[in-house]
Amino acid sequence: MLSGRRTSKPPPVRDFKQSALIIAGSSGGARLVVGQSLTLNIRNSRDAIAPASTAAEAWLTEQQASAEASYFILLAIEELVINCIDYAYDDAGEHIVRIELSADEHTLTMIVIDDGHPFDPLAVPSPSLHTELDQRPVGGLGIYLLRQLADHVAYERRDQTNRLTLTKNAR
Repeated sequence: MLSGRRTSKPPPVRDFKQSALIIAGSSGGARLVVGQSLTLNIRNSRDAIAPASTAAEAWLTEQQASAEASYFILLAIEELVINCIDYAYDDAGEHIVRIELSADEHTLTMIVIDDGHPFDPLAVPSPSLHTELDQRPVGGLGIYLLRQLADHVAYERRDQTNRLTLTKNAR
């Protein structure tokens, strides 16, 4: 570990919030527990990703999210947190990437908030998928994949933070 960093690894904060508990059926037979949310505060360290993904996976199971929606959320956590770790900060200090997951009858919503450099992933051009692999620039495929898999993506810069909202049909 780098000097000056904490040696203990606190788990990500799991904050379940519940409004009225309603079980809503979906056409695929899966049900979502409506009104549930999960907040994950993830340190900008690669070793913090696995515990956050485990917590999200448990929450997604409780929500009875589809396999496709669960895969999307877990992929997004890994891709977006790694991007923050690798590119968002100029210093070696600890930063927190906040992920808010919520479910309603039909949709899973994921909001990713970080205090890194302004970065709008919607402004990134799509990579050329026809160029030979060894001639492509490094990076860009993860964001492209998330944009393709999401049902809706929105970005805003607010209060010195990046806020990326991804939604996925949960059926």
